[in-house]
Amino acid sequence: MIRRERIPLLHDRHSHTGLYAAMGACPDLSRLGRDDALALLRSLPPDRLSVVRGWRTNELDLDGAILSTLPPVLVANFSLHGYAISGAGLPFVEAAAPELAAHRDDSAWREANVPRIFRAYCELAGLDEAALAAHFDDLERCGVGSAEDMAVSSPDTLAVMRRSRFADRIVYWAAYGLYPELSAGERAACSGVKLFLDGSLGARTAAIRGSWIGGGASTLCMTDGELDAALWTIAGWKTGVSIHAIGGLAMDQALSALERVVAGGGSFPVVRLEHLQFIDMAQASRARDLGAVLSMQPNFSSDTVDYADRLPASMLAANNPFRMLIDRAGFTPGRDLVFGSDGMPHGIEYAARVSLFPASPGQALSLEELVAGYGPALGGAPGWSTLEMDDERLSVRRIPGQ
Repeated sequence: MIRRERIPLLHDRHSHTGLYAAMGACPDLSRLGRDDALALLRSLPPDRLSVVRGWRTNELDLDGAILSTLPPVLVANFSLHGYAISGAGLPFVEAAAPELAAHRDDSAWREANVPRIFRAYCELAGLDEAALAAHFDDLERCGVGSAEDMAVSSPDTLAVMRRSRFADRIVYWAAYGLYPELSAGERAACSGVKLFLDGSLGARTAAIRGSWIGGGASTLCMTDGELDAALWTIAGWKTGVSIHAIGGLAMDQALSALERVVAGGGSFPVVRLEHLQFIDMAQASRARDLGAVLSMQPNFSSDTVDYADRLPASMLAANNPFRMLIDRAGFTPGRDLVFGSDGMPHGIEYAARVSLFPASPGQALSLEELVAGYGPALGGAPGWSTLEMDDERLSVRRIPGQ
């Protein structure tokens, strides 16, 4: 039986609007298998640098031998945290983004400097009003009318977005290193400051408990002392804080630091914890006590299948425990449990598919919970979406509607 549900355009609570708009015209590997991805890379121009997005390490191993055969390319990981540079591309990157060239083999530096990498991606790809317009056209086609830019990385990127006709559809969070550079007006336009505590699953650098299968480096980007100092600085700015923490070790570090600062009299207008894919009941209770908002990505539930090559079975089963958070820990979608996509991919279709038909029962969300967690689009974004679900084929597709 086919079920159809009409929903308004939604607000993506976790994306990177400026970055995705800038990279929107870049070649995309995310939907290609290994052979097609390699064919695309080898077809790129030999006389200039191409920035390529959507590299999935579980689909394509770009080792030194392959990189030596490619034209000038910088290939950004699907997770945005890692990248690879071909031998022919190295001189171009050394000239345009020397830090990326110098640290191309240094995963610890990359994870500690994600906003600087984002800034380089934006500068290499280019951001303007036309790129933003194309990006929002794409978002509307997939059921999203507004988004939060989690980690605006440069004053120029912020200025382009604030001057655009989409300014009231974007919520801005400044990278921690950027905030001191901003004027009073620019700071006031930001909901808060973003910190990164660990890496990603795609780059095998999230600070998970236990060992990676086939190699990986659980990476904490800040020491406890550095994190405490950063939180006290942000509290002094009297703005919100958002903390990227995927693995259990990063979550423990974030919660402990917040508890210390709050106990010492520090406060924030809002505390958001981002990703939290392996949060357990004890951590959820601590987050509730802090009054934190959990910002999570239902589409990452598919990591339970996609990353079986690198995560032990116990972690695959624990990924995105939404039923625990809602039914036992007492979080409410749309209030203190909010949803976004991180652009992987954008849109309601994939998130609905993996929520209504999850790989693990604990990941299940009703359509009502999913929509509440996103919430309606900001800025009067027009239009509706119709979700069409076929229970027999376990498929979901979006049909544009008004």
